[in-house]
Amino acid sequence: MTVDSQPGDTLEFEAYDQLVTPEFAPLAEFAGFCEYEAVAVQETGRGISTLIDRIPGMISDYLGTRPESTPLMGGPDLPVSEPLIKEWLDRTIEGPFDGELARFVREISHVGGKEVTFPGVRVPLPPQLVLALTAWLQGQILAAMGEIFDTATVSAAGAAWMNQLLLQLGIILEPSLAEPDAPMGRHEAAEFHPYAEFAGLGAKEMSILRKTGPLLGPAAGGVVTLAYDYLLSRPESAGYFQDASHLAERKMTLKGWWSKTTMKPMDGDFHAYMSRVADAHVKGGGTHPHVVIPADLTIALMGWVEMRVMTALNTVAPGADGEYVFGTMPEPAAAATVGQAWMRMLTLQLGILLKPYLASPV
Repeated sequence: MTVDSQPGDTLEFEAYDQLVTPEFAPLAEFAGFCEYEAVAVQETGRGISTLIDRIPGMISDYLGTRPESTPLMGGPDLPVSEPLIKEWLDRTIEGPFDGELARFVREISHVGGKEVTFPGVRVPLPPQLVLALTAWLQGQILAAMGEIFDTATVSAAGAAWMNQLLLQLGIILEPSLAEPDAPMGRHEAAEFHPYAEFAGLGAKEMSILRKTGPLLGPAAGGVVTLAYDYLLSRPESAGYFQDASHLAERKMTLKGWWSKTTMKPMDGDFHAYMSRVADAHVKGGGTHPHVVIPADLTIALMGWVEMRVMTALNTVAPGADGEYVFGTMPEPAAAATVGQAWMRMLTLQLGILLKPYLASPV
């Protein structure tokens, strides 16, 4: 974008330049959420505003009927403010993504001490349930976009939506996150995530992952190169790599993660594997015990990953036989459906990675 001598143009540029500020999330730029992505959220959010207006009621109904959340609601009168949820979504669409928005999110999600809740809910919720509800919301946003926009927009703008929702999740979880003194040391097999069904990752989504994962699996080499070129280029992350051998080790770890994510089922064994990865990020948990990865960096990096995976999915389409093929642009609704499964799965993976940092772990 260029700026000429017209005052109106200058003001427009300044407004655009301030759509995302460090006061919203210090690692927003690292996550890849900048002005272009903010504009994508604004423009598509206005386009699906009628559909988004249904979401506060959907969230209230969902929390009041799901077995995971109903006992936490405290009685027949749900402690959920649908107008407050709507205000949050409206402010997310309108922006800017700045300190005012961050303060508003803290005000409506921090409920005292280390307790947190989902925006618009007036009682504390387990942090992992808040994360799962965010994953569920990601799917609702993508489904709405699939009804209105073309595939390219669902892919690109949907990626921006996923990213900023994770950045907001980081703000919501702030009181519950703390640097652990030691690794968990518990890597037994367990269900992939205790709130996977609640997040909307059920049998249908698992089937989609099982069918589409092998199409993305062969990209492991490119994924590793892209990710580490980026990590080494950013001042926020470059310092976490000690030497050439450490870098090589981390590249192999990332390649293994991508292979398991695309080729293996999301089951108890995968949970144990991700728990080991989570422990490797904390003090004393990895082969380089003094390398400690902050929780906010993990959240921002997952936002960056989700944005790129969502974009990559725009060439994965359902075939006539119920399987999926690579290299064909799907219909918008199909792109949204595949994106739902992947985004929810990756957000739940983030929940496992955050276990050591949460005051109330899984």
